[in-house]
Amino acid sequence: MNRSGGSIFESINARTLTPLQVSETFVPSAHFADLCRRRHSIVLGPRGSGKTTLLKMLQPSALESWKHVDAGNYVNSIDFTGIFVATDISWSKQLSLLGRGVLEPSIAQLLSLACFTTHALKAVVTAFQQRMGIGNSQSIRDIGRVKLVPGTESLIDSEVAKTWHVVGITPSFFSLRQAMTRRLLEIREVASREAVLGSVGQQERLADIPYLHLHFLQAAAYAIEVFEDEAGISAGKWAYSFDELELAPESIQQELVSSIRSTDERFLFKLALNPFTSNSYLLQAPSSPAPGQDFDQISLWYAERRSARAFCEGLWTELANQKGVKDWTPRAVLGGSYFEAPSEESEDERAAYAPGSRWAKRFKALAAKDQTFRAHLAQRGIDLARLHLMDHEVRAAEIRKIAPIVALRDFYRKGDEPDDEPPNSARSRKTVRPYVGADSIFALSEGNPRIFIGLVGVLLDIAIRKGVLPISPSVQADQILETAEKFSAMLRTIPVEPSRSRPSIGVIPLLRTIARYFHADAIKGDFKAEPCGSFGVDARTADDLLVVLGQALNAGAIIYVPDDEGQIIVTSLRGKRFRLSYLLAPLYGFPIRLGRKVALSSILGTSQVVPTDAGPVQMEFIERDENA
Repeated sequence: MNRSGGSIFESINARTLTPLQVSETFVPSAHFADLCRRRHSIVLGPRGSGKTTLLKMLQPSALESWKHVDAGNYVNSIDFTGIFVATDISWSKQLSLLGRGVLEPSIAQLLSLACFTTHALKAVVTAFQQRMGIGNSQSIRDIGRVKLVPGTESLIDSEVAKTWHVVGITPSFFSLRQAMTRRLLEIREVASREAVLGSVGQQERLADIPYLHLHFLQAAAYAIEVFEDEAGISAGKWAYSFDELELAPESIQQELVSSIRSTDERFLFKLALNPFTSNSYLLQAPSSPAPGQDFDQISLWYAERRSARAFCEGLWTELANQKGVKDWTPRAVLGGSYFEAPSEESEDERAAYAPGSRWAKRFKALAAKDQTFRAHLAQRGIDLARLHLMDHEVRAAEIRKIAPIVALRDFYRKGDEPDDEPPNSARSRKTVRPYVGADSIFALSEGNPRIFIGLVGVLLDIAIRKGVLPISPSVQADQILETAEKFSAMLRTIPVEPSRSRPSIGVIPLLRTIARYFHADAIKGDFKAEPCGSFGVDARTADDLLVVLGQALNAGAIIYVPDDEGQIIVTSLRGKRFRLSYLLAPLYGFPIRLGRKVALSSILGTSQVVPTDAGPVQMEFIERDENA
């Protein structure tokens, strides 16, 4: 978690923050505990889920400055030095433009790997400096600080520079880092020159540039050995942490994944990826590392809403502390959720279902206008006048389970016939009202730090400014609607792959179709105790829709619900189960619960998604009005 201003989905980004800034507001989670293990790890999560923050927190400067109440316990459990390597969009574009795209693939790959190696080695030098405490004036603990006697830094730098083929520098870590930055410029110059000179004599020219042929892991290992030997410290573990690996060229991704099975025991690898990748080598190639055996999978999303609760409460506590209202609880500020049924352990559970209570009125109101609900009650032998007198276990199974569906169905249905239009036909504060309250807002955030901070931070500021608790439902609804619409607007910016067989379909039209299906199943059709809330990508789903779904998954618009916790990395969407992000629920009026699974082809219309010999047929059932 980190603090910043601006757009929820763009500006609050740990990529631009220093280790010290990241540590200022970092809230640990079970994910971080897993990452701190002395194991190779692949961290998976959509944008804004905190991948960058987690990896940056493994750096010595961040750990030494971290002031969280539990920081000491985590720091004491970490017995390796973090080396953080950022892989951002600009780096990816720079690599793709080497030689203006006219170089032979093998030459372009050689130069790309040289750039990658240079970034990786520069990060090693940064880790050395952090181990020495250089630039960290806010340290509150010593986690293995290295104190070099005079002249030692010069010896280390001279030996490393010779091995890395760096010449003409003043022997210091500062100069060595600068040399790596300069080398990146040199590699681009080489690429541009070779694009002009052509292939004649190219092999000889490139062979005469020794640093182009360094292997990042071997070069890093030697530098670390020299550092440890000259500093007089015992050999330790070093965790190479590579962020946003999906942005790197495929050859680099392959290099890193294969390094997980490296025989050099000096290194751990902590790799951050989007949930979906079409590169099957991650798991399926003969040389691929095996999840659970060679590395841990750490997923930064929550298939079940209750799983995110503890993390959201931790974020709330940190935000409240920052704003000087540490005694304010979520329920005191935001109130109870519209869907919140009485706790099974609550002493006033009976009173909550007694005649005249809020829940008794909701059940009675829905029964009065929904004959299918009346039929459900009759079939189950449920007497609405005696809800409070039911056996505790029976009431939990028959009443508490359906209470949230009853509340939502009652809200949207006016009489025997439900509303014909889904809520997004006239988005307003009123249609968002069922989604206010602490539990619902926590669920809408999906445990995504960027969304949570943006939404809850604003609400806390409003509460502090007005000085009245709880915040009114209408004010909460305004902020929820604004956040959901910003999320939707961000999804509209995702580029659509062109299709030869039919007009291209964007992320939003596909999600809208699914969302309206869930709304109709929960609200318009016959009453169901467990309406549809998730979908499976079956064999009848068109291939080109898989691309759109993959984009939606990596953007956090759909959430993967794994059947097998041992298989988290998604290299194929077929046969997998997903649900919509709950942040879309206020726009489309579907329940914020996992619900039953339905085949995606059933949602879209089976006959219209069967691929033909000429490719997928045009799918008219998907709306294309982006402004609806």
